[in-house]
Amino acid sequence: MRILHRYLRREIAANAGVGLLLFTFVIFMQDLGRALEAAVRANSWAIVQLFAYVLPAALVFTLPMAVLVGILIGLGRLSVDHELTAMGACGVSARRIMRPLLELSAFALALSLVFTLWLAPLASRRLSALTARLATAEAAASVQPRVFFRPAGNPNWIVYVGSTSAGGRLWQHVLVADVRAAGAPQLTLADSGTLLRRGPRRVQLHLNQGAQYQIDAAHPGTSLVSSFHSIDIPFLLPPLPAGTPALAAEPLGALWQRSRFAPDWRAARVEFYRRFALAFASLALALLGIALGLRGGRGGKAGGFVLTLMLVLAYYLIFILGLGLAKQGRIPPFWGAWGANLIFLACGVWALTRLDRVPHRPIEGADPVAWIRAALSRRAAPAASPSRLRRLWTPSLLEGYVIREFLGYTGLLLAAFLILTLVFTLFELIGSILQNHIGVGLVLEYLFYFSPQLLYMTIPVAILVGVLLTFGLMSKANEITALKASGVSVYRLLVPVITVAGALCALQFGLDATWLPALNQRQNELHARIKGQPPQSYHDPEHKWVFGRQNDIYYFTFFDPGRQEFADISVFNFNPVTFTLTRQIFARRARWDSTVPGWVFTNGWVRAYAHGAAASYQPFLVSTFAGLSEQPSYFATDARQGSQMTYTQLRNYIAALRRSGYDASRLSITLAKKIAYPLITVVMALLAFPFALSVGRRGTVAGVAVGVLVAIVYWSTASLLQALGNLNQLPALVAAWTPDALFFGAGLYLLLRVPT
Repeated sequence: MRILHRYLRREIAANAGVGLLLFTFVIFMQDLGRALEAAVRANSWAIVQLFAYVLPAALVFTLPMAVLVGILIGLGRLSVDHELTAMGACGVSARRIMRPLLELSAFALALSLVFTLWLAPLASRRLSALTARLATAEAAASVQPRVFFRPAGNPNWIVYVGSTSAGGRLWQHVLVADVRAAGAPQLTLADSGTLLRRGPRRVQLHLNQGAQYQIDAAHPGTSLVSSFHSIDIPFLLPPLPAGTPALAAEPLGALWQRSRFAPDWRAARVEFYRRFALAFASLALALLGIALGLRGGRGGKAGGFVLTLMLVLAYYLIFILGLGLAKQGRIPPFWGAWGANLIFLACGVWALTRLDRVPHRPIEGADPVAWIRAALSRRAAPAASPSRLRRLWTPSLLEGYVIREFLGYTGLLLAAFLILTLVFTLFELIGSILQNHIGVGLVLEYLFYFSPQLLYMTIPVAILVGVLLTFGLMSKANEITALKASGVSVYRLLVPVITVAGALCALQFGLDATWLPALNQRQNELHARIKGQPPQSYHDPEHKWVFGRQNDIYYFTFFDPGRQEFADISVFNFNPVTFTLTRQIFARRARWDSTVPGWVFTNGWVRAYAHGAAASYQPFLVSTFAGLSEQPSYFATDARQGSQMTYTQLRNYIAALRRSGYDASRLSITLAKKIAYPLITVVMALLAFPFALSVGRRGTVAGVAVGVLVAIVYWSTASLLQALGNLNQLPALVAAWTPDALFFGAGLYLLLRVPT
């Protein structure tokens, strides 16, 4: 019996380990690039610290899922191979089979308790300190040259940076506008500036060689210009969500005291119960997984994976809903945090009590994977006497078989990644949703607009693991050997996979060239609303800042593209060398006159500056000014980030920046990756094929583990190179294309060494 228990533990633990690696990687994949860039700006040790402090909180979330997927996949494999039936025939009862599974679940429970009660709060406190140290680097990393932005902690300021250097820490041609006075922004222009850390949530913008321009909106004839050699402007970093980080970082004893006596006792008590409930999720999901797995079925590992997704989605939705209701005071904190566990524990215990009464045979049509495969097989079955034209356009039996298997696993993985990331995103946003009173409709809208970007990002990983699963299982079943014995080259098996990978690559190109930029813009806006953050200036419907083609900056409160008319417009003309103000135009209205052609300003004034002081002031009723060549179409669209523009739009934007002599290296990397990233989908298929043939006989678990490790190496390499490129330490093309070249070379080398 010890041998049997050891065999079951090894089977379940192997699948659970691979599931834990896969789920944790998918969660980390979203923020990997931003975290690496912020850490690289500081030092390499910060990278290790960053991941070490984030890992415990992620493992608390993914460990119960790993236990569930290990049990369902392991028992599913035993059921398909009729090993459960053989155990039953030898007199091994279900209770004996349950014992090692419950031991593994208890071990996962103990590990989760260590993480959630001790390591996660400790890591949260350390992460807060590290984030404060990296705050300056993150603030600098958020700055994009030639894009006006509104600092999240300073809603009344607009900041503009002409270019950056020294890894983003040194800014050239800096403009800071105080827009508290409508129609009369107070400007600070400087030749250079840098961000300095001055304490928690506080950084200081140190400016050199500039001047401040102040105008009284009620008396525009008076102005004050003050030059400076250096000046410091305090910045506030974005505030953290109220209560959440402090509660997450509290030690258990202090949290319990806070839940009894503090004004925010309800939120503290919900957090207290949440920590225990998340740990016991391993046991709750494991009991139900054992009951479902011992019933038997023909779904195998794929069926266990599908069932895991369904159960995880149901559990965490109930869990998140319970936390939300508890924090709102609609239900007691205990029931809100423990409701999902109690429901799943009750279902698991009930299913286990009825386990011996249920026959160990699958219900016909109950396995979703088998049903899908059967439907695809019927649909792809050739006609009795196909015509010559049909044979030309229809894949052969072998190619159809490979495509069906490959698409099945790839689609399953894409669905898994999508569901997992959306659930984790919802779990992270629940505090902001409740704090800012966000409706369900807005949350669902955000998740809807967020899904295409997730699909775009996870296709290469799904392709990689899908190829490894497909050909790994074929190799293990000796199907590859049979094909070789029949004179079929293994290269023929690669053709349909490369074709499907090429189609998905084209899908990525199509998404990025059509809908994805607009969807990204919308999901960023919705995310800002959920977080309670003010919109950035180029999304602000009340105030707009636009950089002209020459040396002008336009600031207006409203622009009507139909009537081609501005309201309350200011035009700032500056010296491109010294970045000092030379002229300011203000008008209540300005309209485009095609007969001039040019802008006609009404009810305003113009002021000239020379040698750091006001030189002249002239009011006017109607006037035109030379040098303002921007036509109405120039102001019809807002400036956007690289991910919010198509390839053509971004290329034209970069060309305009370079014509003006500004650094566009960060955007150049984004432009190159718009081609390089979709192509990695085909490269991953090419690389995974020889890996699958070499590790296939070691089992599916080994294949998936290899796939996840390869994906981790690729994403870490790509993110690190992009971070170095953003710091101007690598050329844009090298930073964007090196991962593709390295992995393509490795895949081609391994492919040529495969015996055909």
